[in-house]
Amino acid sequence: MFECIDEKHRESIVDLLEEIIEFYKEDNWLTIKKYILRYSHPDIRKYFSTRHHKTKKHTLNCFEESFIYFCLNNYNLTLRLHKEDRHYETE
Repeated sequence: MFECIDEKHRESIVDLLEEIIEFYKEDNWLTIKKYILRYSHPDIRKYFSTRHHKTKKHTLNCFEESFIYFCLNNYNLTLRLHKEDRHYETE
């Protein structure tokens, strides 16, 4: 999914990723995501998921999962959405 987006968008996201990983050495996906969202064009923001409207917690969409996988394969950077930040569907 990440490889399928517009090349210009992909390059912009990778540039932002490379900026932050130079300094950020932890594994929290939300920190990386917030940085990319803050400094990217609105056309790029559409790829990322939004928080759940009631719980304000997060879920990963297909794009984010593929981007996290890209980070692992290309930068040896393991990112994860921590349990306390994750939204779980309840029935």
